[in-house]
Amino acid sequence: MNDPAPALVWPSVLELPPADKLIVYFDLNHWIGLSQAFAGHPKGAVHGDVLQACRAARSAGKAMFVLSGTIYAEVQKIKDPRQRRQLAEVIEDLTDFSTLVSRVVVMELEFSALLDPIAKLPNPLSKAPLIGRGIRHAFGLRSGFSIMGVSGDETESFRQRYGAEAFDAFMTDAMLRMERSILRGPADADEENALRALGYKPESSAAVAESRAEQEREFKKILDADPKARRGRLHDLVSARELIVEFQNIRPRALKERGVVLTDVMWDPESGRRLVRSMPSTDVSIALKAAWHRNGQRTWTMNDIYDIDALALATPYCDVVVTEKACHHILSTAKMNERMNTSLLYRLADLPTVLQDRMSKRLPSTRIL
Repeated sequence: MNDPAPALVWPSVLELPPADKLIVYFDLNHWIGLSQAFAGHPKGAVHGDVLQACRAARSAGKAMFVLSGTIYAEVQKIKDPRQRRQLAEVIEDLTDFSTLVSRVVVMELEFSALLDPIAKLPNPLSKAPLIGRGIRHAFGLRSGFSIMGVSGDETESFRQRYGAEAFDAFMTDAMLRMERSILRGPADADEENALRALGYKPESSAAVAESRAEQEREFKKILDADPKARRGRLHDLVSARELIVEFQNIRPRALKERGVVLTDVMWDPESGRRLVRSMPSTDVSIALKAAWHRNGQRTWTMNDIYDIDALALATPYCDVVVTEKACHHILSTAKMNERMNTSLLYRLADLPTVLQDRMSKRLPSTRIL
């Protein structure tokens, strides 16, 4: 694909953290490396300096380290209780459970931002913070607990009954214990039942990811039936499919809410390609999917979906992303690091230098309309 990339459209209603603070994202493998350093494991010795640099940047208020829904989903697949506890400890130490908002939320905001110049109706979407706290924020749910009674939400009445300070302290402690339990894994059946009562369903995200992986396997069959497709404009096929499949729920609702129809924003294949590539998270998703579909031998799994969702969110909206080598190669080859003004790494050892460099220069954000 040699066509020039269209300008990115950043959603103005997505609230960003202070511009003087770097946002840093690790994939699970690198969290495991840091957890080994945190626990004093011999394998983690090589990452000791990295962990120290991360702690120093966080303590100085120069950087924040964030999770995503993908990290929660991947940690839940780890069966070793000891490994999960070590992960939970270093994650809490560096992130304090700061999480990126759900990618679905960001996709909706990005698509609506494309409609702003032509919309006949005002944007109905509320402002959404990019970074919140805990698993509920990572999956697009309202943060905090609600106490439901026979007459509905009785949280405020309980707060008044027991005193605001005592009640708020209790709720803060309950949320902290919930976050720790989710990452380290329920200690027993009673704890798991308590978490499920609060909406904990680890199997749900896996089922959704597997369903989406199956969609990619079906698309692979279509490409297998037409060998020329992989040698032609595969990128355009993936782009069109992204709008049809991934935005199948967002697209019609957003168009109706803004009083426009799809032909108002795209009228031929070229305008359609530019439309989807203007959305930052979707542009990253397309780059990864096109590269993987070009390999006819690839077998799609739900782990691929996790990787796509995490990087489609982190690459545009974080300052530093440490991922695995194959994804790093794809995104660097596609120049997503330059396009998104993001430092993409695949070695933890490179992080201290990059942190120091970016903290000293601290370029202004390009993610605001």
